[in-house]
Amino acid sequence: MDHNEQQRKECEDLSDIQMEKYKKMKKTELLTEIVSRDEKLKEVENSLKKTEADLEKMRENEKTYKEQLIRMQADFENYKKREEKKKLEFMEYAKQDLICQLLSVVDNLERAASYTSEQNNEKYYENIKEGLKGILKNFQNILEKEGLKSIKAVGTKFDPYCHEAIMQVESDKFPEDTVIEELIKGYYLKAKVLRPSVVKVSKGASEKQKETKNKSEDFNKDDTKK
Repeated sequence: MDHNEQQRKECEDLSDIQMEKYKKMKKTELLTEIVSRDEKLKEVENSLKKTEADLEKMRENEKTYKEQLIRMQADFENYKKREEKKKLEFMEYAKQDLICQLLSVVDNLERAASYTSEQNNEKYYENIKEGLKGILKNFQNILEKEGLKSIKAVGTKFDPYCHEAIMQVESDKFPEDTVIEELIKGYYLKAKVLRPSVVKVSKGASEKQKETKNKSEDFNKDDTKK
């Protein structure tokens, strides 16, 4: 006997037992039992209907949430595109403003280039020199407004963040690890190093320089005592 047949046999046996039970019951008891079973069946049906209604509502909510998610994704993509466009426009306008400021420098350079060389005298060349200084100062002021600032170098302690050392030399004037000469000027752009200063750095006085300095100090002391 397989499993299905065994289950069917058990159900038949159970049904026979219930039938025997019902045969022994009085009519009123049997009616009460039927009414009770009908009520339970109705409760099960109502519960099933409620479950189906809840399931349908969940399906509708799922559909609504998916549609909302799709709209939110589309809105976010549109927002990204708008912000990217604003960023590009801002950069373009920022360039335009800087170029407009630099036009005054270009104008002055063009005027300087158009000068005739008929006045071949010292005063004429001095005027040209002063004019170029004014143009340079104007150009520096424009760059400073944009956040450009020169890096201090000579006389300061060597800083690998903003200085680039290409040589170490002996010096009795500057202590060790001090910048003694700036070969190429460095700049900050706001708080960031745009270009480091190319410098020479002191490695201190040589033994000969130290001896010479000590002798000089001793001589000065003796001279003071006299």
